[in-house]
Amino acid sequence: MSASDWIARHCTYPAYEWLRRRPTLRELRELAALTPRSPDVVQADVQGRLRRLLQFAAQHLPYYAHSFADHGVNPDGEDALAELAKLPVLRKADVRAHAAGMVWRAVPGGLIPCRSGGTSGDTLAFFIDRVRQAQPMAARLFMQGLLGVPVGARRAYLWGAPLESRTTRLKRWRDRLINELLLDAFEMSPVQIDAHLARLRSFRPRVIYGYPSAVALLARQAAERYSPDDFAWLRLVVLTGEEIRPDHVAQIRSALGCPVVSEYGSREVGLIAHECSRGHLHIISPHVLVEVLNDGRPAAPGECGEIVCTTLNTRAQPLIRYALGDCGALAPGSCGCGLPLPLLHLAGGKVTGFIVLADGRLCHGAVTSHVLRDQPGIVEFKTYQRRTDAFEVLLVVDEHFQARTPALVRQRYRALFGDEVQVDCRIVDAIPPDPSGKRRYVVSDVAPEHHHFEVVTSAASVNSGRAPCCTTH
Repeated sequence: MSASDWIARHCTYPAYEWLRRRPTLRELRELAALTPRSPDVVQADVQGRLRRLLQFAAQHLPYYAHSFADHGVNPDGEDALAELAKLPVLRKADVRAHAAGMVWRAVPGGLIPCRSGGTSGDTLAFFIDRVRQAQPMAARLFMQGLLGVPVGARRAYLWGAPLESRTTRLKRWRDRLINELLLDAFEMSPVQIDAHLARLRSFRPRVIYGYPSAVALLARQAAERYSPDDFAWLRLVVLTGEEIRPDHVAQIRSALGCPVVSEYGSREVGLIAHECSRGHLHIISPHVLVEVLNDGRPAAPGECGEIVCTTLNTRAQPLIRYALGDCGALAPGSCGCGLPLPLLHLAGGKVTGFIVLADGRLCHGAVTSHVLRDQPGIVEFKTYQRRTDAFEVLLVVDEHFQARTPALVRQRYRALFGDEVQVDCRIVDAIPPDPSGKRRYVVSDVAPEHHHFEVVTSAASVNSGRAPCCTTH
């Protein structure tokens, strides 16, 4: 371990989390203490956490108290899972309609406002607390630690939101003190990728974390300029935010010479599952309870259905039986890696591609999410790139929508994609899914074939050689 890694691990990172009032390291210790135990112990722990959540919701959250009464839920029941199963699935429209009755404003540390990333084109405003803020980071650190990347090791993120978080000198110093490097994933021209590769080779991170399609572009250019030996300091690549093509995984692994794993989560729920060294996605069950439903009934092990999550430990705005809009299956059996956490297979889901501009730049499609998601009244959106200089933006809105928003959207698209682009912003009643059933929020009619990142499977099935459990979403 280098001196900077030791300092980050034992000094600057703990100090930073303490200053942010996040119990990240405490949550990390709890995970480390629980996961060496048997699956039965972990399951009993989940039951206890769920029972405490139901009791809390009945006492403090009017929406859930009324729902429990309407559906005969006994929060003190011995079988908390059976009581949970009596409740209907919670969807984004329900959260929007009843948010006031499911928020605990007295939560320790105060409410932290958030908004979903809009990966499916359907945004949601909600609140989290310090525990919910800390747990995804703790789970990420725990799983990466099992894969050879300890707390304090250098981490690079191919990520970012250029309209929301301009890099400041203070932020650069913060990143340096906690051993992190942020690289912009939205503009991926050959010149910019070369700059990213130069910074990576100077920084020498142990892990790269980012969008699969962006990391694949980086790896393709890296293969043209370097050998895997030039990245010998790299121990791991973690892909998240999109589904993953098998050729992307193979390309990244070949060019960078290290294992590639996936992480699955959502902004509303947090980190849900993380891939282990054996290529299986493990549900972080101390933090989230995952159900898979098929026509409203529990799916059999291995049977594909709708993924429904319950956040077990947050108290600011718990989401109980919340539908993510993703498809998957609970896998039977256990994993040879030894973790006692349940297994999840993903199938179908959210897609992000690239927008191709006239000057040859490639912009990550997620940039449109950052343009649209913070605007009041936008509940769904989708962008079509009809030509390199022409975009069509469909919006589903509610009563909070502001008349000035279309002009602001056009202004922001032009700031990103060029002053000459035409932006047709249209209000519609609904945005239908693609013919495949998937809900892409960016569709480019002009993207070259080799830049088209259509989803075919999940990283867990790629790395294990399994076929996905279903092909549509």
